[in-house]
Amino acid sequence: MASSLNDWMMLMTLFLSLSLYLASPAPAPAPTPTSLSNNLVESTCNKTGDKLYTLCMEILESNLEAASASSPLDLAKAALNLAVEDTQVASEKLRVLLKTKITQPELIEPFDICVNWYDMAVGQFSMSSKEVDEDPETANYDAALANSHESSDCESALASAGIHLPQIEAMIKRLECFCRIAYIVTDALPQEF
Repeated sequence: MASSLNDWMMLMTLFLSLSLYLASPAPAPAPTPTSLSNNLVESTCNKTGDKLYTLCMEILESNLEAASASSPLDLAKAALNLAVEDTQVASEKLRVLLKTKITQPELIEPFDICVNWYDMAVGQFSMSSKEVDEDPETANYDAALANSHESSDCESALASAGIHLPQIEAMIKRLECFCRIAYIVTDALPQEF
């Protein structure tokens, strides 16, 4: 009888423990980059215009450093580093496509134009990210250079060759967005420390 009573007590204890555990609130989920969105990101993306706003928010909110930036300098550093990385990857994709898939001579030049635009942007973003701490004015100038080389040359070259690929068009729009972001975040920095 004592063993039945002990078994019954253990079952009741287990049942009560399990009931309390299940009734307790779940721990709050860890913050995600999206939930860390701040006024700096929102303000920056508002300045990109209606055409690029949503993409800007996706780009900056998906990066923890950018989404949690607490100062214009922090956001500039995060955005420029992200721009360098993203643009290098896109440039390499275009370069591989050019070397492995493009065999018709009339298609080589349009892709060359696009690869050159991407390479120029990588260079400008890299210089801007190196200068942002010590010389915000020069960082802004370099970002402006990246922003001044509009995608229209690349888009026009592809269109005149009859190339309409959604993946490449999305890459072009993404680079346009990075160009605007880089200019906006460096323009927001104090010009003298």
